[in-house]
Amino acid sequence: MGGLVLQIADTNFGEFTLTWGNPMLKSIAVVIGSYLLSVALVMGTDPLLSRMFPGDFVRGRVPSDTALMASTAFFVAISILCAWLCARLAAGSAARHVLWFFILGEAMGIAATIPNWSKDWPHWYWLSWLLTWPVSCWIGLVLARRGVAQQKVRVA
Repeated sequence: MGGLVLQIADTNFGEFTLTWGNPMLKSIAVVIGSYLLSVALVMGTDPLLSRMFPGDFVRGRVPSDTALMASTAFFVAISILCAWLCARLAAGSAARHVLWFFILGEAMGIAATIPNWSKDWPHWYWLSWLLTWPVSCWIGLVLARRGVAQQKVRVA
């Protein structure tokens, strides 16, 4: 059975490579893991935003537009980072992995937006996250490809 088998191989320069017994499992783990990391990091910005905008991020209160813009900026930066990580850890096609990362995130974003649409929060906030997600995923993919291309040039 091609279950989850982890093998660590030492390369010539002291780096380690991690191989999985089943590439499909690795692909699923990379996409879901990258997405869960993005969720954790975005949630991790809450204490920082609460310190940057005292009184804005309290239960029952809609934050100011400035605070929501800062939240969106953190979301974009984290989205780019996690899309880059997804592409770099991809078992095969980085573009295919980031596409599934995008699909998962957009589906979850829509699922979060629908029940919150009729609440007091400004609609631009929900839309900004839905519209910046695909662009952030694309930027993360481009940055990952650029890094791989630069590594190949250095080796050659």
